[in-house]
Amino acid sequence: MFVWKDYSPDMTFIEDWIDDDAARFAGLDDGWLAEYNYRIKDGMVPGKDFWCKIVFDKNEPVAAVDLCLYEGSFTIMELLVKPDKRGGGYGSALLCELISDGEAIIGHRIERANAVIFPNNIPSQKAFEKAGFVFDHAHEDGDAWYYIYKTPVDF
Repeated sequence: MFVWKDYSPDMTFIEDWIDDDAARFAGLDDGWLAEYNYRIKDGMVPGKDFWCKIVFDKNEPVAAVDLCLYEGSFTIMELLVKPDKRGGGYGSALLCELISDGEAIIGHRIERANAVIFPNNIPSQKAFEKAGFVFDHAHEDGDAWYYIYKTPVDF
């Protein structure tokens, strides 16, 4: 079980996690704080329709997640795992926990969710698939793949 804390701009250690892979695969070229500020400037309200969480394993931060609620579906905008923790199952484990414990983590039950993943981001595709997401479709210009999650009763 992870500990989920709200992100705050003073958590600058996250910027150190944005290596070449994270920038290339997640589109975080301008950093995590820039991503957070973009959501705020776009009119999203933290805790209402936007959540930015830092995930801790014991006392160590291991990942950052931001998601928003739009038209009844949750969209996982970014998932960033600390570089030395990548490939260790953290991404899929925290996605499973977020889906199953959404009420405790963000105050909402998560029955439907989606994610947009770059086609060349194989590690993220595997993590999301392991957590129960399935490929839905590719963007018309091929630069993004859309994944969806539905509770088992929806299938």
